[in-house]
Amino acid sequence: MGLALIHDRDALVAALRDRGVDYLMPTDAQGDPVGDEPLIASLAANEDPRLRQALIALFLLHPELAPLAPELRKTLGPETEIELVANYMAAVYLRQIWATRLSHYLPALAPLPDFFSQSLQLPSPQAGFGEPGLRALASWHAHNGHERGNHCAEYENVADLLFGRLALKVRAHVSAAAR
Repeated sequence: MGLALIHDRDALVAALRDRGVDYLMPTDAQGDPVGDEPLIASLAANEDPRLRQALIALFLLHPELAPLAPELRKTLGPETEIELVANYMAAVYLRQIWATRLSHYLPALAPLPDFFSQSLQLPSPQAGFGEPGLRALASWHAHNGHERGNHCAEYENVADLLFGRLALKVRAHVSAAAR
């Protein structure tokens, strides 16, 4: 892999916070600026599942980063590639599932292209509003990833955390405007 990975948790959390993914601790994390490619690769390779799963929120908030996923995939080791693909596709499916709710909090965003469902033999994101795909992805992730767990619940937890933070920001904005 040509990219130097960042292992410092605070630096990764600070880089995520700079991009609006602000539900991870510590809230006062600091670090040098991190480019998009090293950030995505470092998150996918991280030992902490919460940092790997933050890729979902990152792609949901920043669909302009989507074209980096297939390019980076080619440069990653097998375990890191699985994490990148799984978390990217989780964002794609969650985007379908929560499209209406996302539109309440965010301006119109570019769609997240479906780069991987066909090659992974997963349902299209449009099928069943993304639900069948998310469940099939969780099964694929459990079978191919190095960690076992309830991946579907993990994906949905990221969406819950993200929506919680977006709702707080809206309430804070409304409160500030009312003053």
